[in-house]
Amino acid sequence: MTDINIIDLFHKGGAFMWPLLALSMLSLVLILERLVFFGARRYRFGKSLREGMDGQIQQGSSNPLHQVIIQYQSDLSQGEEHALNLSGREAMRQLSQHERGLKVLATIGAIAPLVGLLGTVWGMVKAFAQMAAQGAEVSPADFADGIWTGLLTTVAGLLVAIPAVVAARMFEAQIDKLAAHFNELASHLKERHFPS
Repeated sequence: MTDINIIDLFHKGGAFMWPLLALSMLSLVLILERLVFFGARRYRFGKSLREGMDGQIQQGSSNPLHQVIIQYQSDLSQGEEHALNLSGREAMRQLSQHERGLKVLATIGAIAPLVGLLGTVWGMVKAFAQMAAQGAEVSPADFADGIWTGLLTTVAGLLVAIPAVVAARMFEAQIDKLAAHFNELASHLKERHFPS
């Protein structure tokens, strides 16, 4: 066992390792893409609010808070409800962009352990079938070999699922924070432009 490398373990795990490999690759691509997406945007609420109130927002800003402010202030002559509708639609668009891929990531986190468990059960079925075929000549080594081979898929499933779930939760927390900022921003903009 100590001389076996990752590739040998992969092949020892059987056919169920291939869907787990595909899930791990998809998960990695989604995590990297979301890290780049979130990293390319600034989310400093206080600074964004000051810049929006002072009219210092630069066109083409990647800050989603700036985009909501721009939409709110784009046509104030139409009234408060119109401004809120414009900014609300922009906020929803921004949140939708931030949520892209997270459902797939969460799904990978949910199904990878199940695929691993299925591989383990399948490995045990094969081990028992082999034991039944050998009859009285079964040794504990035959049984142990079938079980540890099957358990490899459970380990692989967990190794795929854990990073996917952790990343999805981290991104969702960032999105929840952004949604709260959008709500607070709308309140400040209303007070600034349409005081009662």
